[in-house]
Amino acid sequence: MTGAGTVSRSSWIKVAENGDVDVDGVRMVKAGAHLLALVRTRSGYGALANACPHMQGPLAQGHIEEGRLVCPWHGRAFDPRTGDCDGYAEAARAFAVEVRADGIYVDAGSPD
Repeated sequence: MTGAGTVSRSSWIKVAENGDVDVDGVRMVKAGAHLLALVRTRSGYGALANACPHMQGPLAQGHIEEGRLVCPWHGRAFDPRTGDCDGYAEAARAFAVEVRADGIYVDAGSPD
C-alpha cells in the first residue's frame, strides 16, 4: 500500500491470455520496454528478461527441464520465478507475474 504523496512504481501489463502458454512451455512476450521469456511450469508462471546474463542468449528460445528454464546457447538453467542460476553468481532479471481472470500480467515497472 502506498501512502499519501507516494507514487507506486508498479506497472502491471497484460502479456498473454490464460492458456496461451502450455505447462512446461516458454513464450516471448513484451511488457513495456522489456522483452521477456514467459514461462509456465507445473508450479505456475514466471517471467525473466529474455537475455541470458551469461552471453545474452535468447531465453525465450530455451526449454523447460525439471522446472527450470534452460538457455539455448550454453545450457545454463534458471529458476523462472527468481532468475537464480545454480552454481553461478549471475542471475536473470525476474519480473513478478499475476494470473488474473482476464489473462497473465507482468509487473514491468519494478526498478532494476
